[in-house]
Amino acid sequence: MPQPLNPADPAFARDPFPYYARLRTQGPAARVALANGSDAWLVTGYRQAREVLADPRFSNVPPQGAGRPKPDSAAQRARALLARHMLNSDAPDHIRLRRLTVAAFTPRRVDALRPRIAHLAAGLVDGLAGRLDRDGIADLVDAFAFPLPVLVIGEVLGVPEEDRAALRDWTYRVGSPADALEPGAVDAAWQQLYAYFAALIERKRRTPGEDLFSTLVQDAGEGGLDDAELLAMAFLLLFAGYETTMNLLASAALLLLTHPGQLALARRGGEERWAAVVEEVLRHASPLEGTTWRRTVEPVDLGGGTEIPAEASVLVVLAAANRDPEHFPAPDDFRPERYLGGPDRAAPHAAFGHGPHFCLGARLARLEAAVALPLLFDRLPELSLAAGPAELPYRPGLLVRGPRSLPVRNVG
Repeated sequence: MPQPLNPADPAFARDPFPYYARLRTQGPAARVALANGSDAWLVTGYRQAREVLADPRFSNVPPQGAGRPKPDSAAQRARALLARHMLNSDAPDHIRLRRLTVAAFTPRRVDALRPRIAHLAAGLVDGLAGRLDRDGIADLVDAFAFPLPVLVIGEVLGVPEEDRAALRDWTYRVGSPADALEPGAVDAAWQQLYAYFAALIERKRRTPGEDLFSTLVQDAGEGGLDDAELLAMAFLLLFAGYETTMNLLASAALLLLTHPGQLALARRGGEERWAAVVEEVLRHASPLEGTTWRRTVEPVDLGGGTEIPAEASVLVVLAAANRDPEHFPAPDDFRPERYLGGPDRAAPHAAFGHGPHFCLGARLARLEAAVALPLLFDRLPELSLAAGPAELPYRPGLLVRGPRSLPVRNVG
């Protein structure tokens, strides 16, 4: 196997793509030693990624004892309970859990959020402009890319706005490798999330609203969610509801600021060009670096001499699949035109996964970016980076990916 992979390494987090390109030369999947002492099979090819994500021989139920052994504790029990969400389940449980939430993300309901998203985004851009006028430099992640999806998903789910800062900190910690944080930080975050969601669900029972959490709590009868499933669903929908879009917005802003020609084309090109920008950002800078972990329920032959044994841990690396040169010419180049209409349109990217676990919030994430990015750059056309791209810290780990901060200034 190659040298152990350390997802907490800042250099790897900033640019994992050369590593994934080397893995891809080894075949459809490569067995990799991890810095935590375990090993896993990483799937890096586009075709193989889609096949694995649709193959029931790869179970979403996490393998027993994956990673470092963890002694029993309150934090470990909280982690185990919150991890019982639908991304970690197979049919028929997955079908039941997904059915209970899919109604909140229908095209009609998502598209109806456009005016509200535009209103929220405009207010945040005005606030960002005020910070820049006052301080000269502002963090685009803190001022724009983080609060917009949190406000939107908070309205959909019924999470109070005043809780967003604490929730961001807790979900950041549970999504990061323990090696990247101070000792005990991850365990504390799992306990804090558990306590928060338990209290939120009790509030929804006493005083329900029109939000999705209230609906799920009130529908907890036959075929509904039990208390443990409610807690896990609350965690999943909040975490997935803002993490992907936050990283999409931050990465889009970074790519456009470092590709001024593409920014100029987007500003002149209207909705079609902005839609192409969003798709290319999703491909080029996948906000979800990898899927949730899978395990093989039997030996699986992926072809090319690669057979994954039964009970192996498997990670489909979406970020690597989206840069597979067999399906995306010049995969490391940022070229939004590859997603404009016509016969040369690129293959669909895998940023939102594939198969039965395809991301429920894909349409909402696309809509938020398509609405917010033009507002940002029309209001602040002279925006520029206030730090070198190579200096930016990135989110560590193999699950989500994006700049943790993005300092900008307005040169106008």
